[in-house]
Amino acid sequence: MQKYENLNLKPLDRKNRRRVKRYHSLKTSSQFIVSRNIISNFKKRSKFCISHKNGCVGVLFGKGKFGLDIEEIKQRNFSSICEFCFAENELEIYKKSKNINTFYQIYTTKEAILKAENLGFSELRLINSLNYKNYTHKSFLISNKYIISIVFKGKKDIMLKFI
Repeated sequence: MQKYENLNLKPLDRKNRRRVKRYHSLKTSSQFIVSRNIISNFKKRSKFCISHKNGCVGVLFGKGKFGLDIEEIKQRNFSSICEFCFAENELEIYKKSKNINTFYQIYTTKEAILKAENLGFSELRLINSLNYKNYTHKSFLISNKYIISIVFKGKKDIMLKFI
């Protein structure tokens, strides 16, 4: 893995420069550096949404309302997460399937909608991923290690890029 010892702070916005000064480990975090470089490149082109998790970075850009979320597929305490953020019908679907991928598909779709609607994490339970404001949602498995969900409205041109 490449070391990033000399992070150029110039392309970062003020908020991220403060974060790097406060949390020095970000200077060598490849995930932070890659995501911030992507953000600075895409900010100039169009509206975009970015998500990253442990080395997997996705960028979705286009027009209209859209969102993207990536999660690493791994075992965790699903029942407590479900209680916190799943609506009744989502919980039923997950319990019937007993499939880890079903959990992640629902969860990442909900997070993508949060980003599309510019909502806070506390509103996660209020979102019904199955038909929230007529969003179209798609989920993809990447190497059986990550799940990526995108949401969008209408038939807008959407470009998805993975790094």
